[in-house]
Amino acid sequence: MTDNNSLLQFFAHYIESQLGIVYMEANYFQLEHRLKDIASQLGLSGIEELHQKARIGIEGQMKGLILDLATNNETSFFRDGSIFKALSEYMVPALCQTSPKNRLSLWSAASSSGQEAYSIAMELAELQAKNSATPGFSMLVSDISDTILKRAKEGKYSQLEIQRGLPAKLQEQYFEKLENDYWKVKSSLQSHMEFKKLNLLGDWGSIGPFDIIFVRNVLIYQSVENKKKVIAHMHEKLNPGGFLVLGAAESLFGLSDKFKQVAHNGAIIYQRL
Repeated sequence: MTDNNSLLQFFAHYIESQLGIVYMEANYFQLEHRLKDIASQLGLSGIEELHQKARIGIEGQMKGLILDLATNNETSFFRDGSIFKALSEYMVPALCQTSPKNRLSLWSAASSSGQEAYSIAMELAELQAKNSATPGFSMLVSDISDTILKRAKEGKYSQLEIQRGLPAKLQEQYFEKLENDYWKVKSSLQSHMEFKKLNLLGDWGSIGPFDIIFVRNVLIYQSVENKKKVIAHMHEKLNPGGFLVLGAAESLFGLSDKFKQVAHNGAIIYQRL
């Protein structure tokens, strides 16, 4: 019988090879709990049987479930609110001043269940309502997980999810009430968005270029080598003077010297040189 730690190590190595997400041994308890849930969903007796089948090949439903468990889908509307104020008060005006255009191109990378992308869209829509000279926008919304990307595209949220950060005024304006206390994003907001499955460590294809890229609370789980790889690729996908937005606990220190750090009312953002 294989010891439990080596089983968890097998899955940790697989997740790192696919996504670059590193599970330290101290976090194996979390990985074990999630793998037990996957085994149950697949009708297996436990992690040992899951491991036996995984050694033969990880494909189909099993692969989807394992990659889903590895991604951190914790999110809310207008999370870290200072970033959204920096978007409307600083980034958009700066882009309009240095490179006037009719439409801004944005990317919400590793967007999870869509709250970030819809928050960005609402912030920009509100800015347009206040200032008719504000350019229009289009947004690529991506994630590695088919399941979570489907949720984002559906734009359907429970009352509890809605209450996490969404002001009542915006809820009324941009969402419609469904049965069973669910709310759905209006098509007028979704019309600006394209949803695409994308692995940040894989081939990005012909996407971009972008004026603003949001990639928040993702790099924190990557190795330094993978962080540098992703940042360098995003630098290539940004227009000159474009902005990169990271999570509040993340920075480009030691990762890239091709961005200028900008502080705006408590928010830290990075501008492509």
